[in-house]
Amino acid sequence: MSIFKNLNRDGRTIIMITHDPAIASHANRIMHVKDGLLVNGNMNT
Repeated sequence: MSIFKNLNRDGRTIIMITHDPAIASHANRIMHVKDGLLVNGNMNT
């Protein structure tokens, strides 16, 4: 995760897809997809 955080801090956009809430908790923004549709996208603060 530190590699991704460093890349993001340097201005890179990281898109990560996971089912693991522990991994998702590192994100600045979490978006949820259900049945192929975006159901919400919240900023994780």
